[in-house]
Amino acid sequence: MLLGKYKRLVFLGDSNSDNGNVFRMTHNTHPQPDQVYWKGRYSNGKIWTDHLEDFSSTSAINLAYGCATIDNTLVSGSVPMPGQTRREVPSVLDQIEKLQQMVGHLHPDELVFVQVGSNDLNSLVCPGPTYKRKQGFTPELLARRLADGVRTLCVDMHARCVVVMNVRAREQYPGIIATSDPAVIEKSLLDTEALNKEIQQQVRDLQTELGDQFVISVFDTHGFQRSIAESPAAFGISADWSVPMFDTSQSDQQTSEITLVDPETKMFIDGAHLGKRAQALLAADVVKMLATGLAIPASFL
Repeated sequence: MLLGKYKRLVFLGDSNSDNGNVFRMTHNTHPQPDQVYWKGRYSNGKIWTDHLEDFSSTSAINLAYGCATIDNTLVSGSVPMPGQTRREVPSVLDQIEKLQQMVGHLHPDELVFVQVGSNDLNSLVCPGPTYKRKQGFTPELLARRLADGVRTLCVDMHARCVVVMNVRAREQYPGIIATSDPAVIEKSLLDTEALNKEIQQQVRDLQTELGDQFVISVFDTHGFQRSIAESPAAFGISADWSVPMFDTSQSDQQTSEITLVDPETKMFIDGAHLGKRAQALLAADVVKMLATGLAIPASFL
């Protein structure tokens, strides 16, 4: 398998990639309840990063945090802490800085994944304490800041292979659908498409700038999710894919009363996050992309 060519995997991003960092930060109190969220993941089982680690049998560094954004100077995310307080989580730019402090330089045979952007856009339509907008921003500005981070990975830290995961179709999130607000749903659709377009362009420009000693690719998680929604049965997903397996109103109930509906086949576990079957499907698609669509720098071979 192509993953065997890489000696280490690195994951940066938000809750879609978080393997328990927020859970540890919050002293095992978020996400909750344990009966729903598996080992601090934002899913009811292994997430796609776990599967890639299993497939590769190599070591990994995972610095992703739930609620993370691209750049905390634009918009930040925070999580509830014990004692009714909240704590800001590291943005992807912060995670890159931490990674640089941890390892200095990356080796050419390390593969970096970056998955972020959804929370930045959520801040525009989701009221509440989770997100704090500090400056105005556009999809183009978000994508440029993300590209700046990837440039740091490549130029300053010597990463040769970086995969940027674009943003899933947010208008299909159960939490967005549940607003029953056509304006929110439409804005979620348009903002996501605009950001993904800018990410694609920024990655293309960065690849041209850096040359063929580097490979920077975009994985289309947006298309992945939409394909499932269009033909759920073909993926072993329940026909009512937009209904999550967990009703978050159950969070305050006794754990013995919490039930998950069709946990093996639902696409979503909650208002935004993929269930374990969709996570396994995503991992398989990432592996397929690596095998067929990700070139390897000649100097790497």
